[in-house]
Amino acid sequence: MTMNHPDVAGGEPRQTRAFPRTYTKSDQSELSVLYQIYAHPNISRIALAKHTGLSPASIGGIVNRLLRKGLVVESGQTSSGQGRKPVSLVVRSDAAYLVGVDIGSYMLRVVVTDLLGRCIYKTETESRLAEGRRRVLHRTFQVIHQAIRASAVPKALIKGIGVAHSGVIDSENGVVLSYPRPGQMAEWKNVPLRDIFQEQFGLPATIEDSTRTKAVAEKHFGLGLNLNDFIYISVGIGIGAAIFIDGKLYRGPGGLAGEFGHMTVNETGPLCSCGNSGCLESVASCAAIIQAVRGALEQGVDSKIHELAKGELDRITIEMIAQAVRENDSLAFRVLDEAISHIGIALADVANLLNPRVVIFGGPLFQHASEFLLQPLQRVIKQRALEKTANEIELKVSRLGSEAAALGAAHLVSQKILESLFLEKLERPVDQRRMRELPLVANAH
Repeated sequence: MTMNHPDVAGGEPRQTRAFPRTYTKSDQSELSVLYQIYAHPNISRIALAKHTGLSPASIGGIVNRLLRKGLVVESGQTSSGQGRKPVSLVVRSDAAYLVGVDIGSYMLRVVVTDLLGRCIYKTETESRLAEGRRRVLHRTFQVIHQAIRASAVPKALIKGIGVAHSGVIDSENGVVLSYPRPGQMAEWKNVPLRDIFQEQFGLPATIEDSTRTKAVAEKHFGLGLNLNDFIYISVGIGIGAAIFIDGKLYRGPGGLAGEFGHMTVNETGPLCSCGNSGCLESVASCAAIIQAVRGALEQGVDSKIHELAKGELDRITIEMIAQAVRENDSLAFRVLDEAISHIGIALADVANLLNPRVVIFGGPLFQHASEFLLQPLQRVIKQRALEKTANEIELKVSRLGSEAAALGAAHLVSQKILESLFLEKLERPVDQRRMRELPLVANAH
C-alpha cells in the first residue's frame, strides 16, 4: 500500500509491505516459542516447556528448527543448582536492527539498536518545534539517515522504526491527536505520523506517547525488568505516567490511560494547556517550576539562581535550580518543595486507587534533583494515602539515560519485526495476494 503525505520529505515514497498473520499449527507453536525466547533472554529448554505447556520433546524439536533458521542461538549455560547446567537460548541479536526516535519538546533523540535493544549508536539535537511540523520532520528524517550511516549497520538490516512523541497519541492508528504545548496545537492536530514514517523509510513503524516508551524501556532494560506491576512517572516540560499491570502496558479502552499531569490539584490554579485549571502539570512540571522561579526573580527576590543564569532569566534550567538547592538557596528550595507537595498529593490518590508496590520516576526533574525529592514525596504520601498502602509503596528513580524514550520506541516495534523475520524463514510459500490485502498494523505490546 502506498500513500502520499505532504510531510514526507524528499524522494518518492516507498512501498511498505504487510505480512500475513495466518499460520499452520506448527508455525504458531514455533512463533510462540520464539516470542518466549525473546521475552526471556537466556531461557533454557526446560523453562520453555514450563512457560508454554509443551512437552520437552516438542520444545526440543521447535528449538532445533529455530536454530536452523538462524533466528535463535545458544548463548551458554544457565545456573540450575546441582547437576548438568542447561544450555540457554537467546534470539539472534544481529538478525535485525531498529531505529528509535524521540521527538521531544526541546530535544530530538535517535538511537540505532540491535534486535535485543542494545544501543549501537545514539545522537541528539534540538527539536526546534517553533519552526513548524514540516521542518521538524524534515530534520528528523535527516538525523535518522545520518544515524543509520554512522552506526555502520547495513541499510538492508534496518527493519523497523519506533517513534516516541510528547503529544496525545492514538497508538493503534498511529496518529498524533494533539500536542498541548504553546504554538503546537494546530501544527500537530490529527497528524498520521506512523504513515508518514512508513512512507519515508519503507519500513514498519510504531508511534507511541514518550512517557509510555520510557516506561517500556524501564520494563525491559531498567528497574522494571523483574516487575510485573509498577507505575512510571515522568516529570519534564510536562508530566505523564504509564502503568504496567501483569507485565503489560495498560492503555485503557480509549488508549489514553496515564494522564497523571492532568489530574486537578488546585481548582483555582493556573490555566493548563489542556484547557483545565489547576492541573498538576501547570503547577509542578519543570516548565511550571522554572516559571515560578523566573517570576520570583523578576519581582526582586534574591537567589543564587540569578547568578547561575548570569542574569539572563530566559536561560534558567532545572539543573540550575537543583544546583541552587545544593547551595542552600531558599527560593529554589521553596519552589521545589511546593512542586513535590503537589506531586505527592496526586500520587497519594493514585496509590489509594491502584495500590502500586513500586513507582519509578524519570524525566529531567528527578534526573537532576532526586536527592531532594524522594524523602518529602514519601512524607506527603504517608500523610495522605492509606497507612498500609503508604508503608508498602517503594519509590525509585530511573537510572536510564536521556535516550530512554527512543530505546523504548525501538523496542515497541521489535515484536512486529520478530514476526516478519519468522515469516521470511518459513519453508512453505507465502500467499502474495493475501500479503497485499492485509493492512500493516503496529503491535500494541
